[in-house]
Amino acid sequence: MVEFIFDPHNTTPSTIGLIDEVETALGTPVQAAVKREDELEFAKRNARNLMFCEDAARKLKAALLKREDVTDFNIEVRHFESLHAHDVVAKVRKHD
Repeated sequence: MVEFIFDPHNTTPSTIGLIDEVETALGTPVQAAVKREDELEFAKRNARNLMFCEDAARKLKAALLKREDVTDFNIEVRHFESLHAHDVVAKVRKHD
């Protein structure tokens, strides 16, 4: 989850542009729904770019700190566990 506050004096950026920037920062595209035939390629790509939730949160924060149009943000990175009774969560804000 990412919440943004934009500078009202700037033009609001495109949603697609923000998604592209997040994917670039993480090095992995968003995978909401994947066709079965694409699962192997996503698994290979993810295996080449391993990171913990904390790493992902730091990368997103670094990318958003470079944007002058974002005056504040709150990021929550969550790994939904399938093997354990709990999820892994990392949170960062602009002013941490």
